[in-house]
Amino acid sequence: MPDHRPAASAGPAVAAGAPVVAVLRFEVPEAAWSDFAAAGERVVAALAAQRGFRTARLGRSADEPGAWLLVTEWAGPGAWRRALSAFDVRCELTPTLVWAQDAPGAFEVLYERDADGPAYSHGSALAPDAAVIAPGAGVRTGARAGVDDGVWSLDER
Repeated sequence: MPDHRPAASAGPAVAAGAPVVAVLRFEVPEAAWSDFAAAGERVVAALAAQRGFRTARLGRSADEPGAWLLVTEWAGPGAWRRALSAFDVRCELTPTLVWAQDAPGAFEVLYERDADGPAYSHGSALAPDAAVIAPGAGVRTGARAGVDDGVWSLDER
């Protein structure tokens, strides 16, 4: 269980930073089920060797056996992103991505509670402009004129 700091109030304890739950969904054809299960075990082993790793679960739907799920938990968004760039993780994870479904996959945990433990509340690690800015959305205003003035703007594209 993560190391949490107790809150000053009687409410949920407040942790230092929000952990991240990463969810990857896969639609695997029947002919590949056994190979995918073995590949999933190797992916989990590669992820488990990374700093910030907390837990992982590879599962298959009881109702639709072609639907698979890999759920991992990380110390924070940085740990998850660094893990994805690790060579061993890329080597093991990349072949399975042919069956991955395109959907948001990393979620910051804002509130958590285990069956026998206390509740914890986490502050968001999202930047204040996270809902406004996306990679490639802003351009440097000076770039149009060939001058790099260091000013970014969403209005001038």
